[in-house]
Formats: sequence, structure tokens, C-alpha cells
Amino acid sequence: MTGSIVHGENILEQIHLLLRKYGFYPDEGIAIHGSGISRKLVDAYFKEWDSSVIEDSTFDTVKELEGIVKYKRFLVAIGGGKVIDTGKVTAGNLGLPFVSIPTTLSNDGIFSPIGVIKKNHIPESILTKPPELLILDYSIIRSSPKELLLAGIGDLISNLSAILDWKLAVKLKKDTEDTPSMELSYEGAETFLEAEEEPFSIPFIKTLAHGLIKSGLAMQRHGSSRPASGAEHLISHALDKILEKPLIHGIQCGFATLFTVLLHGERGLFLRIKEFYERVGFPTTLEQLGVSEEKFREAVKLAPSLRPNRFTILHKNPEIEDALNCIT
Repeated sequence: MTGSIVHGENILEQIHLLLRKYGFYPDEGIAIHGSGISRKLVDAYFKEWDSSVIEDSTFDTVKELEGIVKYKRFLVAIGGGKVIDTGKVTAGNLGLPFVSIPTTLSNDGIFSPIGVIKKNHIPESILTKPPELLILDYSIIRSSPKELLLAGIGDLISNLSAILDWKLAVKLKKDTEDTPSMELSYEGAETFLEAEEEPFSIPFIKTLAHGLIKSGLAMQRHGSSRPASGAEHLISHALDKILEKPLIHGIQCGFATLFTVLLHGERGLFLRIKEFYERVGFPTTLEQLGVSEEKFREAVKLAPSLRPNRFTILHKNPEIEDALNCIT
């Protein structure tokens, strides 16, 4: 079920030794990357490799990449979420081993079997194979844009909302229980919520990474995104449809979590998350998020229809006014 994980500081300086240790040789694979820091990393550490730039994570991009990669024995993706997801889905479609080298921690896709690919500008979650090898260089990740790290924070904390939804669905006999997957997802998020490390320090980044890995492992174990996706993700998907310029996925999910835990009546959890967000600079009001109350209401109304078979608190038609008052 799981792959191997290598992590540490400045470990890309030994990338070829690492890859050879796991049976990956330069002349047999291809490296894909984005147009920013990941391109510089490929120029520095993957000079002898065949490589290809990924501009966006769409089905057309996956199809195009399949034509380039099909004669290779494995695929390495160096970059952010778009690059990792495109590589993961492409490798899965071709049955090739996949190596994930994230340059930031913007979501839990670094070690999950889920790849998010756009169709007609709308993100779709694709179930595929998780990476066979995950390489985390904390020095590089720490230097990535703060907004992307905040997105990873939001995506991980949102697991707390997702587990509340899953437990509610089980209670109402709308879903089946998987206690180990529930506990794995919850533990990663709860441990991070209790983190006392200096925000965005190397120890803080490590705790975030470990939480996102546990989230990915929970999805691997359960075989779907249920351990890490509930009402808060549905609201994010609705915002993707409604907003002219949607925010980063993890930012939307993490913010929606403040709202959805209140719908569950978990005011104590709401206050803990809000305090944590304020400590790290994550938005806690619609004004800080940059989304109008009207648009957010519209997203909440639309959200349940986007995945009717995944029961969440939103499918109970809850009273939303008190929760809205806490985030405006």
C-alpha cells in the first residue's frame, strides 16, 4: 500500500545516490517540473535527464505527457501540487513507478492516491496510485512562498472537519466505518494543531509534512479521499465554480473548516483552530479571505449537490446563521 519516504535538509544534493538506492537511474526516467523554482532545481540536479515542463494540471496535459513518458521506466515530478498531481495521474495511467519531490507543502497530495486534474477549468479528483518514493527536502520547502505553506496548513487542519462528517454519516447509516483510517487522518491534523514550534521553522515544517503524509496514508488505506474530504472540501469546490478567481484549494478548505466545525456544534474546536490560524497568519474572516458573504452563502448552498453520495453536515440542511456570524 505505502511507498518509501526520504526526508531531511539539503538532501537534493545527494539526489542521484538516493534514486539509485531505490533503483531509479537517469537514463531510464524523465523529470517533470514547473516554471519556477522547480525548473532551477532540475537545471541544478537533473542536468542529464530528459525533462518536460508542466504549465497546468489538465486532462489535456496528462494526455500529452503520456505520449512523452510512455517509453520511460519511471517518472519523477519536482514541483508544487499541479506538477505532482499531473505526474501522479500520468504515471498511474501508464502503470509506471512515480517519484514525488515536492518543492512546497500546499496539500496532502504529496503521498496520497488522489490526483486533482482540471476538466473545463473545474478540478476533478482522480483515484490513482500513490508515489513509490517521496523525497522531502525541508530546506527547499521552507523557502517556498508562505501562501502555499498556508494552503498546506489549511488542507491538513480540514481533516478535523472531514472526520466529523464521516462519523456523522456512520451514525446516520449513510456510510461505513473505517476506524484505522479515521484515526490516522485525525491524528495527523490534531498533532499539528497542537504544534508549539515556531511557525514556518524547520521543526514546524516537519510536523506539517508528517501530518500531510498521515493524511495521504489514510486515503491510501481507505481507497478514497473520505478521510480527508468533507463539507469543507465541497464548499471549496463550490467556490471554484462561483469565484472568478478561486483561491488556493487548501486556503479555501482550511477557511471553510472554521464554518463547518461550527455547524457540527464544535465551538471549542472552532476556537482552537481560530487561535492556531491567527498564530500562523491564516485568514479567519471572510474579509481576510477576500470573499463576500453573498458568494460564500452561494457556495454553501451549492456544495451538497456537488457530491450527493458523500454525506456531510451540509446534507442535513443545518441552520447556518450563527456559524456565518463567527466568520464575518
